[in-house]
Amino acid sequence: MSAQAASISSLLSALLLSDHRVLRLSWTAPFTSPLGWAELREPTYLAYQPWAARFPDHVFDSAWRFLASQQRPDQSFLFTALQALVDEYLELRHGEVRVRRDLLGAWQQGLASRISSIPIQAMADVSFGIGHYALVNTTRLQPVPTDREVAPWQRQILPMLRPEVAPVADYVAREGLHETHLHLNGSTHAEICWLRAIRDPYTEAREFVEAWTRGKHSGHLRELVGQANSELTPQVFYQHLRTANRLRAWLIGAVEDQIAPDVLLPESCQSLCSAGNDEWSTGLLETAPSWRYEPDVTEELTWMAGLIAKLRQQPSIQLTRMFHAYLLLMNEHYRLLVQSEAQYGFDQFQKFTLTELREPAERDYRTRFHSMHGPRSATSTVGYLEGRFAPKDNPLKACRLFQAILGGYLNYLRDTSVPEHTPGRSPRSLSALLVELDRYFERPIVRHRSIHRLTLVAHFIKQPWDPSQRYKAGPFRHYSLDSQLRRTTGVLLSVLTRWPRLQTWVRGIDAAANELHAPPDVFAPVFRVCRRAGLTRHTYHGGEDFRHLLSGIATIWEALTLLNLRDGDRIGHGTAMGIRPSLWLDRMPSTLTLSRGEWMLSVLAAWQLLRDVPAMQECAHRLLRELEEVAYQVFRRSLAARDVECAMKLRGLSRRDLMRHLAGDEESLHEPWSEHWREEVAHVRLICESQPQTVALLWTWLSDTAVQERADELISKEASFLDAPTYVRLQQALMRHVADRGVLIETLPSSNVRISQYYNIDEHHSLRWMRIPGFVEEGDPEIMVCLGSDDPGIFAGDLETEFYLLYGALRRAGLSDAEALGRLSVLNERGRIYRFHHPVLA
Repeated sequence: MSAQAASISSLLSALLLSDHRVLRLSWTAPFTSPLGWAELREPTYLAYQPWAARFPDHVFDSAWRFLASQQRPDQSFLFTALQALVDEYLELRHGEVRVRRDLLGAWQQGLASRISSIPIQAMADVSFGIGHYALVNTTRLQPVPTDREVAPWQRQILPMLRPEVAPVADYVAREGLHETHLHLNGSTHAEICWLRAIRDPYTEAREFVEAWTRGKHSGHLRELVGQANSELTPQVFYQHLRTANRLRAWLIGAVEDQIAPDVLLPESCQSLCSAGNDEWSTGLLETAPSWRYEPDVTEELTWMAGLIAKLRQQPSIQLTRMFHAYLLLMNEHYRLLVQSEAQYGFDQFQKFTLTELREPAERDYRTRFHSMHGPRSATSTVGYLEGRFAPKDNPLKACRLFQAILGGYLNYLRDTSVPEHTPGRSPRSLSALLVELDRYFERPIVRHRSIHRLTLVAHFIKQPWDPSQRYKAGPFRHYSLDSQLRRTTGVLLSVLTRWPRLQTWVRGIDAAANELHAPPDVFAPVFRVCRRAGLTRHTYHGGEDFRHLLSGIATIWEALTLLNLRDGDRIGHGTAMGIRPSLWLDRMPSTLTLSRGEWMLSVLAAWQLLRDVPAMQECAHRLLRELEEVAYQVFRRSLAARDVECAMKLRGLSRRDLMRHLAGDEESLHEPWSEHWREEVAHVRLICESQPQTVALLWTWLSDTAVQERADELISKEASFLDAPTYVRLQQALMRHVADRGVLIETLPSSNVRISQYYNIDEHHSLRWMRIPGFVEEGDPEIMVCLGSDDPGIFAGDLETEFYLLYGALRRAGLSDAEALGRLSVLNERGRIYRFHHPVLA
């Protein structure tokens, strides 16, 4: 059970609306039979127990009885649960529904990570009386939109609930927020994907079924699906989507008085699912609600509020049961798209990228750019936006990807900057699209903050290397990844050469995905090649998820040195450099397992960082001895620490060119994109001639199978190999190098809380980096930090939510409103000052 949950009652309410055990009960039970608290207790308890195993059962019993006691005589358990969530988390301030100030973290981490907010917002609208529902006659309530002039694109934006904090709202409206770390894939909210999925279940489920049955990550996908519902197969998944589609039609029919008099409502989910296409809607005057081309979140919120208002006035067991079933199905789907608070770590996060459930919605980028713009039509919440994308290794696919991204951005510009404009077809070629974008930014209508200004960062994907599969492993470490990077880099740079205008938009590179799969040194050659080709802005995901704190620190250190990050370059996350070591030690096992080679590199980095710190000489000497001992175990010969250091410093060499040079093969000079790699070849030749013994040791590390086997052998090491104060000194030594190089850290609060060892936002290391009393450690140097949202769809948030979360944490830490806003404005300004944008877009 996370410290983020505001109460056990809120957890039970969420489980009643989402758990697969409750869904199983609801699926077969006739809609004419009400589900009571006695029937729901067992499935809810079984769902609750893993979340709160450390609490005695009387905690559950008391909360269950309290929740049941809140039910009014004319009310169902469904509305009791929804009302309980509204009462606990939400309030009405100045005519708007807001999250209570001190509960935003609990709302985001304990509730939004589990269930969709739409039905809760609908319940709040009705409870607070802010929805507008016209009484057509004595039996029918017709929902009326609050604003008939809302633009179509605004209806696609999921309303994000936040507190009412006047200084923050004023700052965001006046200055705007600057997004420095957002992955375009992973930014679509689950509700958008849901509405698309139930509109056309067969089409939307097709890619999920393919990933389940034949995808190379099917095992990981099945693990994720098993957590949501152990009985969920592709066939059941499709049945659930089809049933939800049909339930929605009946529920909207009830709201809009489109059910024929005296008609029998569907008997159960099971019968509704099995009914033929010409049978299930018998009795509906309008067989299916009109589906807009784009998912309409406003429509979904409106009909739910209308249904709640109707059922509060005219209770119906059957309609209430049908509504509950719809919410259970929606939240089952939601759990396959949003990382919950219990799914810690990057491995869990990555499973959400493998479901393919976002893929249909994310082929079109227009909706995502609208979401980042926010609900205000005239002003964008985000000022400068850096969107990360995965480059392709095929020129045609690369061209199509740029057309999709920039075509979506052009349509966003048309929608928001020229409301009266009816968008025609997007330019049919990439060249024409780039010309149109150039023209667009020459127009006076593109005012500051009327739109967000986009730049693109290509993020290469880290891939695992399995030396046990010799036929795939290749002649050196990470051979397949090295080959993939060379192909992808070649395609990216050739496309930028073919379309020079594209260089206005593509401004930097990154390496993303699971950092346990590949180290920074594999990416060093492509970082240098891209820098020579004009992509001079670099960032790297590092210190995000790590087996040992020393490993996470080593990754950041290697990224700094081997990728030569400096002068406005960035590190994404950097958690290992900021997390309080005592907290990490408390929450990790006392003994950790990692490979011997990873341990050797971790100890090497620690020794390099501490050996020149006067007060740490005894520790540095211990690290030196450990380094030489583990190096002996890897190489089976005595090596001085300096020899190991010199060899490992060369890990950033182009290993393919190194292999060819050592074999006397100069074939690399004849590769199609050789002009980008010629300096790499020359550099390899120079190093080989000047440091032959060091190169020989490096090549042994990279290619000797016996060395690889010993390096990849798993060993156990104490989490407390160093004590907490020493880990702090190690972090501070690394922070000094970050500061000296002028490198920024992209901090991503919600992402880190889900992926790291934090229980809530109040523990987040960015408070240390902001030098907040009680968090900053004596001796911490100042470093530059900027703010990002990472994957807002997977974390059910956005950049403004991150800003509010940190503001609340700063206030709870004792800062005044002005002090808290001042600290956060520094982070935001760093994002503006050190943005990667081309001057034309500035």
